[in-house]
Amino acid sequence: MAKDHPTGESGLYSALLELKTPEECYRFLQDVCSYAELSAMEQRYNIAEKLVSKQSYTSIMGNIGASSAIISRVSRVISKDDSVLRRLLEEKADAATEE
Repeated sequence: MAKDHPTGESGLYSALLELKTPEECYRFLQDVCSYAELSAMEQRYNIAEKLVSKQSYTSIMGNIGASSAIISRVSRVISKDDSVLRRLLEEKADAATEE
């Protein structure tokens, strides 16, 4: 395992929990991520939203411009039983339908 492999034990995760607004989170992530890293995270989140709402790979490829490989990777992540990303997106969708 690489010396700098993420362990989940860094102060980074506690720092994320201290952020109060989406703007503050965005600015923090700009501080710690490159433009490419932040763009990739946003793209993957957007793909996950679309997959959770049952959009097809073809539709996602056309709307977001992501490759089928990236869409497939995100699909595998949200298909796991313990996917926090899927849980958050489903809760968000449920809250939106309750409004």
